[in-house]
Amino acid sequence: MDIYNLYINENEYADLNADEAVRHLSEAVQINTTSYMDTSKIDYAAFDLFHEKIQEWYPQIMKHGEYREIDHSVLIRIEGSDPSLKPALFMAHQDVVPVVEGTEADWIHDPFSGDIADGYIWGRGAMDIKEMLIGELESLEYLLAHGKQFRRTLYLAFGQDEEVIGSGAIAIAKHLKEQGVELEFVMDEGGRVGSGEAYGADIAVGSIGMYEKGYADLKLTAESFGGHSSNPFRGTSLGALAKAIAAIVDHPLDSVLPASVRETLRILAPYITKGPLKEAVRDIDANEQQIIAHYLSHPDLNSQIHTTIAPTMISGGSQAGNVMPQHMEAVINFRLAPQDTDEALLEHCRRLAGKDVQADFIVANEASRESRFDSPGFRALQNVLSHFFKDIVFVPSVNTTATDARSYEGVCDCCMRFEPFLEDQDIRTMGVHGTNERISIRAYLQGIRVLIRMMDETC
Repeated sequence: MDIYNLYINENEYADLNADEAVRHLSEAVQINTTSYMDTSKIDYAAFDLFHEKIQEWYPQIMKHGEYREIDHSVLIRIEGSDPSLKPALFMAHQDVVPVVEGTEADWIHDPFSGDIADGYIWGRGAMDIKEMLIGELESLEYLLAHGKQFRRTLYLAFGQDEEVIGSGAIAIAKHLKEQGVELEFVMDEGGRVGSGEAYGADIAVGSIGMYEKGYADLKLTAESFGGHSSNPFRGTSLGALAKAIAAIVDHPLDSVLPASVRETLRILAPYITKGPLKEAVRDIDANEQQIIAHYLSHPDLNSQIHTTIAPTMISGGSQAGNVMPQHMEAVINFRLAPQDTDEALLEHCRRLAGKDVQADFIVANEASRESRFDSPGFRALQNVLSHFFKDIVFVPSVNTTATDARSYEGVCDCCMRFEPFLEDQDIRTMGVHGTNERISIRAYLQGIRVLIRMMDETC
């Protein structure tokens, strides 16, 4: 699928200053706003410089809006004329992930060069997610410069540390709640576009993330006396651990069709031309088990309907083949579906692990709440995306990665995760958190057009 062939209406907003928009993203990439779990490594002066540039580049926003820094996060407010309308919030994050040590020479352009070459803007953050941050600012500046009057109050929110702990988004959301703000919708990064083949549909599918799965790391610990392997009468800690891992993997929690999956199937029903879903989607309730079986059998759909289980680490084995191990540990990673609580998961795993293996969470966060897709914000996003991209059906879905959006659930029941910068899949797969991160100028400008229209139509 050539994603660029799906672009339409690229001639809209012809007076958008494309060169300036590209320059601003290039310069933003050059500012090294890398975040680390160890905050002592963070160069906060870089964030201060970034804030200065924002205020310098966007005079209309500074003139008409209220600019606020919360720690090193940014919140911008444009007041609307109709207080009966709930505000909208467009967001992104300022920070980027570190460049992996030893890969610097593999970059075609320096990771923080912001080089504009071969039709791309190169560097860390060009696709995750400074293009959305700068794109939102460019869009709002464009509308204000054209004298647009806002009926709905509009916020821009840029967290400082989404890639690590998300404290910036938490602080902004806390501030909004204290101010009594309830949002109509939130628009953040996320989502994806792919082939509809998994559904049996002859059309591309754009998945708008309406919730995020939870995350849990479960540590399993087993102890045994060790000794010579010629007398394993009482078994070994490794044997007990292996049985526990196998039992947990072989007994997943129940699969359920979330509301977003049901809505996806309802939307896609007219486009599904091949079995086994072709007949099943005519009555989703009656054919629920058949649909679940198809989802479980397909690598692109499997994770959408249940809590996934992935053993990832094991340690403590013996240093010799004829010596039994003593202290053994393993870690299983879970991505929790919204129907499963961390408490229920822990109880389930302890029962399966048995009396000889201890099971405890290292970390556990439940899934975010499923956002409303029967909402003005979601319908507006569907319509705007369809205006700029042809032959794609946009549906609600689970977001496969964590975002700052979940921090706003206390002030919003429609948190949407979709970045409208549709890029070639190979470039996206390799570039996000990888080497040679870049975005095509064409994708960047088309995304800005989407944001301009979304802000214009909703606010």
